[in-house]
Amino acid sequence: MKTVIVFFNGKPSKVITVLKGVTSIREEYPNGEEINLQIMSAGFPSLTGDHEIIYVASDRELTSEEVFDAAKKYL
Repeated sequence: MKTVIVFFNGKPSKVITVLKGVTSIREEYPNGEEINLQIMSAGFPSLTGDHEIIYVASDRELTSEEVFDAAKKYL
């Protein structure tokens, strides 16, 4: 299983858990339009030299800070 932070439709981010092999998730806009969001990985190095992989799916471009802030909040 892997944990994915989802940024969708301008709403606050949420966390879902999916099987390791899953590469996209399906979301639906209020008008009924469905979209497949690609699951991407983001790596963040730590001060100890290791680095954390965070899985993200989004319908918009994100900054590293948005991803990092959501990761601190949820993970």
